Amino acid sequence: MKSFKLAMSIDEAQVMLEAILNTPITHIEGIEMGELSRVFSFYVDSESYVVHFRDSNISLEKADYIYRTYGDILPIPRVIKKGEHDGLSFIISEKVEGVPISSLSETEQADVLDHVASIFTTMSEIKLDRSKGYGWISPTGETAFNTWEEMIINSFRDDDGGFHHNWTQLYETSFLEKEVFQQGYDKMLELLQYAPDHPGLVHGDFHLGNMLSDGKKVTGIVDWEMSMHGDFVLDVAGLHFWSEHLSFPERIQEAWQKKGKEIPHFEERLRAYMIWKAIDGLRFFAKKDDKQAYDYMKARLKHLL
Repeated sequence: MKSFKLAMSIDEAQVMLEAILNTPITHIEGIEMGELSRVFSFYVDSESYVVHFRDSNISLEKADYIYRTYGDILPIPRVIKKGEHDGLSFIISEKVEGVPISSLSETEQADVLDHVASIFTTMSEIKLDRSKGYGWISPTGETAFNTWEEMIINSFRDDDGGFHHNWTQLYETSFLEKEVFQQGYDKMLELLQYAPDHPGLVHGDFHLGNMLSDGKKVTGIVDWEMSMHGDFVLDVAGLHFWSEHLSFPERIQEAWQKKGKEIPHFEERLRAYMIWKAIDGLRFFAKKDDKQAYDYMKARLKHLL
């Protein structure tokens, strides 16, 4: 199985951080977060921080933009410092109280999910002008597409030069099955007709591992590297895909109903993005050479179809 994470040991991270901050650090520990970043927590005196290291600064600059733009209304940890050092990009944030919700028991997760739903409802109500466009947000808040469908179709191009550059070669070099992928892709496009015609803020990687809690409430939402302007139901699908037992879609609908509102075509939109998650997972795990995870995604897709 392949890994795409940056190679960095705790000792290497400590040396780099002490050079960046020009001060001794203590209690440095690795944090398993994301497929590409290398993440560590550490202390300077009695204050605790988290650092993300990447070999590219684009996603980290975007995370800083999200904090500066939405940090006053959403629980996003405060950014302390960002930049480059020895060819690597970094961003350092305050470490908020709490642990990933994914590490809590199912009972504890259920207890905090109402607060997750409340915060998510606040996020889903953020009004964005149509002129903001659609797609992944640049470090300066810009997007590249005029429609949501155009953005989604573009995300499956194989000539964009990004992580999935030339991904269709996996049909020949891995166990990725073209017919299976195409069935999901076609159904997803069919369901996209129900998407709204105005953009909202989308986290892009909305799951319990990217939310911190003290066991009672959400204390932080982290890892905004995939954030975009689009249909907020994508985030509902992201959480539901990995944690169906929590019935998060029902909680969101209830939160909206309490405000006297409905989410138009919610079921169709949710299904479209669940399929997106599944087919994107097919190509990712094929590239990672993780057959077990690929087969899991294939089974989920079959069920969704």
